Amino acid sequence: MQRCEAVINNKLAICHPELGSGSQEKQQYGGQSDVQEILKQVQDDENNFLKRTYSPIHLFPYSPRKRPAFTLAEVLITLGIIGVVAAMTLPVLISKYQERSWLTSFKRTYSVLYQAYLGAYQENGVASTWCPAKNSDCAKTYFDILSPHLKVVEIWGFDRPDILYQVTYKDLDGSEIKSNNAFPTTHYKFVLNDGTIIGIGYDGDLNMPLLQVDTNGLKGPNQLGKDYFYFSLNSKNNYPVISGFAKVWMSWSIYCTNTTQSGWWSGGGCSLWVISTGNMDYLHRNLTLDEWSNAVKNLLVDLNKDSLDK
Repeated sequence: MQRCEAVINNKLAICHPELGSGSQEKQQYGGQSDVQEILKQVQDDENNFLKRTYSPIHLFPYSPRKRPAFTLAEVLITLGIIGVVAAMTLPVLISKYQERSWLTSFKRTYSVLYQAYLGAYQENGVASTWCPAKNSDCAKTYFDILSPHLKVVEIWGFDRPDILYQVTYKDLDGSEIKSNNAFPTTHYKFVLNDGTIIGIGYDGDLNMPLLQVDTNGLKGPNQLGKDYFYFSLNSKNNYPVISGFAKVWMSWSIYCTNTTQSGWWSGGGCSLWVISTGNMDYLHRNLTLDEWSNAVKNLLVDLNKDSLDK
């Protein structure tokens, strides 16, 4: 029995004995020997296998040029719908983010001031006893007592720096607060390490320190009830309490509303609301006087009293 040998891909292939070389006559098929035909078939099969396995064109049922795609009109319509939805939702999301930011700043500042008041109270008693002089000069005395318990990074003193004249402070109703009322020269002004601006002065009617506070510095919107508030270093049962400043708003019914008022400082009582309720609902609706009064009654002080005691 004879055999033929052929080299395929550097390997020895054993042909069928009937197709072996030697003295046996080669058979012809289609003008080629059977050996050549087999070799060609093997080579074709190998090429077809490689194409099926590795050619990217066989990974898809259709040619990429024939695959379906969006038309320009469809793309433009989709982008238009996305734009309309974004225009409707973004203002709401931004508003909620801003409100959350203002509320967070308020709570942080309130906590810082309350801890400082507690520290000062341990050494000097309630704030109404800090300055026997009971005049505008008390502002510096209040600062000297309170500041060791705060992280003060800048002191402006009684002078109103130029930077404050470049900023417009507003009431909650949007009307402008005159510069002699927002951080006036009767208040001793300073800045905390987180950027909070504080002006502390003497309130003659309540005989206690009154604080004007911008909880996020000069970022804006610099508006009462949002990032600008009034606090009083008050007391109840001879214990420190931080309350809002409400004597004017109780008598004029200008408490915490965004409705334009005939008076001034329409958002002056908003700090009382936030301290009592922990929210800024007045930004979304007008509070009634009764609603506001019932919520903040524990923080209200009658005129000509120097504490929350009844």
